[in-house]
Order: sequence, then C-alpha cells, then structure tokens
Amino acid sequence: MHLFQKFLESMSKRNKTFNLREGSFPIQMDLVFDEIEIKEIGRLKDLINAEIKISIISKDLFRCEGRLNTTFIDRCQSCLKDIEVNLSFLTNLVIKHEDLMMDDDSNQDQTHYQDLEYFDVEQLIEEEISLNYPNIVKCEGECLDINPLKEEEKNLPFKKIRDLID
Repeated sequence: MHLFQKFLESMSKRNKTFNLREGSFPIQMDLVFDEIEIKEIGRLKDLINAEIKISIISKDLFRCEGRLNTTFIDRCQSCLKDIEVNLSFLTNLVIKHEDLMMDDDSNQDQTHYQDLEYFDVEQLIEEEISLNYPNIVKCEGECLDINPLKEEEKNLPFKKIRDLID
C-alpha cells in the first residue's frame, strides 16, 4: 500500500486535508467516499470510487488526473420515477491556489482553485461530481416522448392572417 494512502486512511473521516506545498510527487490515491454534501443532485446509491494522481508542474501549479465512478438515484424530469444515474468519468485538470482565481487570465476551463496548504480532496471530488452530473435527468424509456407537440397543435398566432393573404 502506498505511504500516502495509509496517511489518508489515518486521517479523520470528515477531514481529508493536506499541504500540497510539501511532500513528494506524484501523489496517487485510491479513495472511497460513502457520502457527499452536494445539495442539488440525487441521493448517493453506491460508494464514490476515485483514483487520483496529483503531480507537480511548478511551485504553485499542480495537475490532477484520475477516474471517478458512482451511482445516484434521482427523479426523471418527465415521469418523476426514480432512476439510476451512473457517473463514470475521467478528470484531467489543473490545481491552483485560490488567491490566483481573480488574477488568472489563462482561459483554462479545467482549473480547480483551493488553498494549497489545506488542500481538501473531498472538495475536489464534490466539485468534479457536480460539474459532471447531468443537467437533465430523464428515463431512457417511453417517457421521453410524452405529449410531443404536433405541427397542428403548435401555437401559430399569425396562421389565420397568412391563410387570408394566401
């Protein structure tokens, strides 16, 4: 078992912070979370499995690569049935100190800002899940086409005028 993994396991369950400005790199972590504190998504069904590798690019610039897998239970936005939302995605982002957020003009989309001296792995995981969670949750079944608008049923306010002109 990797030394850093033992360190993470010895940390308290709610406090997974460490100093990114100290230590040896790359840091490889195989993490498992059984809860999450994101309010606007479904409820967690399975454990969150995260394989993460953090490597140093320069003094206050780090790269995070990895994979996250989990399953949520959420409501279909059409039929309101409970459905499973499977999340399995790769992550590849840059980590910078939060003080640089307002001054950063690099135009990088995949940047995570956080205090590097008290880097919170759980916060990184939560941010990645919320960014990758689908905006629209729907079944793959028949409820996708509930009451589709037909051409005749559309509201065409000037149709009568067009008919009169023709």
